[in-house]
Amino acid sequence: MNDPVIEIRGVSKTFRSGLRRVPVRALRDVAVTVARGTVTAFVGPNGAGKTTTINTVLGFLKPDQGSVSVFGLEAGSREARRRIGFQSEIFHPYPFHTARGAMEFYGRLSGQPGENLAEAVVYQLERLGLGDSMDRKVGSFSKGMTQRLGLAQALLHRPELLLLDEPTTGLDPQGRKLVADIIQEEQANGTTVFLSSHILSDIERTCDRLIMIRNGEVVLKQEIGARLHRDGWEIEVLGWGAGADADLARAGYRPARVDGAAAFFECSRAEKIDLLRRVLDLSLEVGVIRRAAPSLEEIYMEHIKGRRGA
Repeated sequence: MNDPVIEIRGVSKTFRSGLRRVPVRALRDVAVTVARGTVTAFVGPNGAGKTTTINTVLGFLKPDQGSVSVFGLEAGSREARRRIGFQSEIFHPYPFHTARGAMEFYGRLSGQPGENLAEAVVYQLERLGLGDSMDRKVGSFSKGMTQRLGLAQALLHRPELLLLDEPTTGLDPQGRKLVADIIQEEQANGTTVFLSSHILSDIERTCDRLIMIRNGEVVLKQEIGARLHRDGWEIEVLGWGAGADADLARAGYRPARVDGAAAFFECSRAEKIDLLRRVLDLSLEVGVIRRAAPSLEEIYMEHIKGRRGA
């Protein structure tokens, strides 16, 4: 289950820009391991190096330093690519194709047997909510429909690894939920997913692990399931004293810490309302109420914007 599917070891990549060929360092000693069967989010601001990293995994770009392997094979090798499904951030199908025709075209490119292709095309289009539009020209599709078609083609050959670059861009809430549900279905079937996204709520919903990149450098690697989904709250109580301490202790509530005249309690969502009622009955003032675990937005801002020296 924990065998590495992607291994990026010390990868650096520099491009040259403009007439003077000024060097631009896109990746700086990036080291990433993606375990089999996980859903890993790769996040960072625009220009941080997310797409460059994905392109090295696909073998579209060769690193200046370091190495990349997929399933233990050299990135970009035919054997590795056969096992990957890829959705690019900007998906441009031929506009004269119907959705069905586009999918059949991509299926032939991937070498799928003809006897299974037609059935697989219909299944994936219906799965992505495009069943009623499969015989429409793709040129008439909305941005959201085109995005869903991009995911359908990535899934067509049932890959072992899904590389998704901003898969929910341009989708409405219903479309975003559909994509999240499909990612979870794929994980349940053993597929490994590596995705970049700016939509943090989608990451909280679907991902097991978080990797953040800033200015071409990885600044955070973290398992996110337990920390982000923990049902914990912190309540600040002002005007704290011995009498209040005894009264709340009898009800089973003891402060996690006391700072002068302020006490801080940690409780579950189920306990929160009862604790607040008891505090108010004691004529104490309630200060800050916040989640004990930081939100993904707070973690993102702390590391990407450089708070606490990150």
